[in-house]
Amino acid sequence: MPFFQSSSNPSILPPKSPFLAPRRASNPEIFDGHSNHDLTAISSTKSLQSDLDPSKYTTVEPEHKSNLMGCTANLITAIVGAGVIGIPYAFRETGLCAGWAFILLSAVMGCKSLRLLVETAKHVDAPSYETLSEAAFGRNGWILCNLNMFFMAWGPMLSYMMIVKDTLGRVLGYPEEDVAGQKMVLAVSSVLVMLPLSLQRDMADLAKTSRLSVLFDIFLVAIVAIFSPTSESIHDAGGIINLLSQSTFRPGTCFIGLGIISFAFSCQHSSLIIAGSLDNPTRERWSKVTLIALAACATLATFMGTFGYIGFLEYTEGDVLNNFPMLEDTNNSNDMITARAANIARGLLCCTMFFVYPLESFVARHVIMTNLFRGREAHEGDDHAVLDRWDRRVATTIVLFTSVLIPALICTDVGLVLAWTGTVAATNLAYIGPGILFIGVHGQEFLDLVECRWGFTSRSAAGQALIIEKLVWYLLGMPLWCSIASIGKKGYKLHLAKKAEMTPAIGFRLGKIKHKHYMHKMHYPHHRKMFEPQHLG
Repeated sequence: MPFFQSSSNPSILPPKSPFLAPRRASNPEIFDGHSNHDLTAISSTKSLQSDLDPSKYTTVEPEHKSNLMGCTANLITAIVGAGVIGIPYAFRETGLCAGWAFILLSAVMGCKSLRLLVETAKHVDAPSYETLSEAAFGRNGWILCNLNMFFMAWGPMLSYMMIVKDTLGRVLGYPEEDVAGQKMVLAVSSVLVMLPLSLQRDMADLAKTSRLSVLFDIFLVAIVAIFSPTSESIHDAGGIINLLSQSTFRPGTCFIGLGIISFAFSCQHSSLIIAGSLDNPTRERWSKVTLIALAACATLATFMGTFGYIGFLEYTEGDVLNNFPMLEDTNNSNDMITARAANIARGLLCCTMFFVYPLESFVARHVIMTNLFRGREAHEGDDHAVLDRWDRRVATTIVLFTSVLIPALICTDVGLVLAWTGTVAATNLAYIGPGILFIGVHGQEFLDLVECRWGFTSRSAAGQALIIEKLVWYLLGMPLWCSIASIGKKGYKLHLAKKAEMTPAIGFRLGKIKHKHYMHKMHYPHHRKMFEPQHLG
């Protein structure tokens, strides 16, 4: 059997390069299907025989892929995170009925956003969020996306460690005043659990722990639903109807609750990495993943928010588990049972933090890799090929882990970390980025649609329009959208020109699609000449 493997087996690559440098180009696919006799015939020259020497090559194991349920578990874990424990407080700020509506809205918008982002990336054959941003808006888009992705991952990583520090120490019996004991618990548990999981190479390797995390989330929500004093609250309010009428919608504080809920449903920074880990990532399979994941997250959030808020009403805290009694503060048997159940819930929360931390670490490591290492594979976010070398993967992961552990041992306000992360990075990546990228990539089509409807695409060309048309034009923000489309059109044109000069990619991590350019011709007959064959002479 020849030492050169087929594309379904580990790839044959040149020997180790310097730590930061790209590998030398290789094309082992030309040897697929050749026998040893064929290779001998091919390598008749001395130079080619030297190139075919097996001792000069190392194998890179192909990227591990997850099935439908494994990918769904990863997406659910990435979405839920630590946000589920803050949903009851969000209901307190929005009102019960408004909270239900906001959860439904966030789930629907999140599902649409995830599908739109992946479909746009597939359209331009971009394997990652940052390369998609670069395709539309050039180097500036690439840099801005990388910064937002890093802070969107690094901030939750810090918050997860801080939650473990504040929670696991209490579960293990350390009093609240024993700060040193809590720090020791965090340092030991994170090194023993978080770090080894983060050292994995591929996102698909976390599918099993993500399945466990989903189960822990279900048990956590069940404990809150069972042991919250909901019946007492309903009785004191005079019935469920009176309680709903008193907490339908609170306009004064609804935006605080909406921010918490929307942040709890944001995971777009890791969506393309998770989508690429799916085996056979077709549009239909990714749609199933997003539908199941968002439906599960919305169900968990609804149960947690409803029972957690009704149980404690205006006394609901940002972490609903803090509303339950601590084991050392209870005297009677009923409170003892509730305190023990709450301790189990706190332990489950810590376990979910252990399992969701590596997902965010993968995203932050991905950003570091695209900026630190050189070469096309690194720039395009080919994690499995660049980080297949254990020294690169271990060094990058440990440096990142240390950069999070040290501030986690020092900081005390997890709410401040989540607030800054959610306000800046989550808003840009989850709710602004996908739409802007879609308009930018499809800039020509967008401008054609605007011209068909309005007859102009810029403020300077709107001089002859009716006043009512101008008013609607500005109210809809069309100058902004047309400017984005124009910039994206130019950026995408440059991207295609640059891509044409590069060696064609062998594989497409998100799958290859057929671009149906003829649809443009069908929808815009007045541009039909653009698609007609040109005859010379």
